[in-house]
Amino acid sequence: MGLKQKGSQIKIAFIDHNPDIGGAETSLLTLLRNIDRSQFGVTVILPSHGDFSRALHKIDIDAEIIYFPSVLIRLKRGNTFRAFLFITAYFFSISFFILKLCTYLKRSHFDLVLTNTVKAHLYGSIATGLCRVPLVWRFHDILSPTDFTPLLIACLTFFGNLFPTKILAVSNTARDYLVKSGFKSSKVEVIFNGIDPEAFKVENASTDIREELKLQNGIKLVGCIGRIIPQKGQRSLLLAIPKVIDKYPETYFLIIGDIFLKEEQCKEELLDTISDKGIEGRVKFTGFRTDIADVIRSLDTVVFPSVAPESFGLSILEAMYLEKPVIASNLGGVCELIEDGVTGMLIEPNHPEQIADRIIALFSHKELYDRIVKEAKAATQKFSLENYIAAMEKACREAALKEVNH
Repeated sequence: MGLKQKGSQIKIAFIDHNPDIGGAETSLLTLLRNIDRSQFGVTVILPSHGDFSRALHKIDIDAEIIYFPSVLIRLKRGNTFRAFLFITAYFFSISFFILKLCTYLKRSHFDLVLTNTVKAHLYGSIATGLCRVPLVWRFHDILSPTDFTPLLIACLTFFGNLFPTKILAVSNTARDYLVKSGFKSSKVEVIFNGIDPEAFKVENASTDIREELKLQNGIKLVGCIGRIIPQKGQRSLLLAIPKVIDKYPETYFLIIGDIFLKEEQCKEELLDTISDKGIEGRVKFTGFRTDIADVIRSLDTVVFPSVAPESFGLSILEAMYLEKPVIASNLGGVCELIEDGVTGMLIEPNHPEQIADRIIALFSHKELYDRIVKEAKAATQKFSLENYIAAMEKACREAALKEVNH
């Protein structure tokens, strides 16, 4: 790689394995909307078209599609034997994909590659290693045995210590899990996600979801935001509903998000719980929403009842910014966002009675509700857009120039 001239544009390829939009993709979209394009030329490499590529098109970002078998995209990371079978069966497809990716990276003369998801870390590492392009990982996950098999943790640790110049964790909790797993601490840097005020301007709001659902005035609206997967703990909220509506009958609940990685069984179990508790008229599944800020703005309270630790909780930060009180499980990076009783309310996972008690407390005590909302909004200043963008630009610039200087 030749010496890059001072002040010249740095070309970055961002690689993400997910054609849909989750927290990692939302964070990347925020970065790409605000990155200094006079200094950074950006391209996103995806395995197929989908909601993510459409969102990129809207902000005038190139999406390069390099086809990757969808069965491998949807492969769950918690089943080693199944993963081994699929990787064996699709060995030639995977090899061809990595060859195409490597060829594209080399032909396009990228100065840096940033991988944004776990699968992208693995195949991106191999491709960049082969074509000798510097690599950075943006790590959005908790590397915990709850979500990852010991073999996958060992594989990620080996790759993480060998290939990337730098690993950018989204929270101190995420960093601690990486280091505990064997990642070199000198490689891991924490850069918190940030809030983009432009995405939450009232004038951009579409139809109020209360009008969309034809809810009468005075009805309280509680929302649970996240993909429909067991780790998100939506069932705990459903089990809390009878106690809440016994005290506040005019309360309605939204499950905001859609199934992920073919988790149809998870949604069926939630529907069974709704039927068993006789709360069919109280709960609405909204599916995936692109107007998430508008939806949050329409809620009275937001609940995040996760049963597994999360690395950050971007939707929690968004709800706090939009002045909605948050009730969340006392796990992982959530504790870096919420101070219990001050900027939100923390609960033990798998304790629906605690969820019900916290919702009732917020509805019953306006001074508590107002105080938490005020403190939560103030706490989001730590996660400003300016801090996020400046830190990400600095990390990318240093990684690209470090390789050049070597």
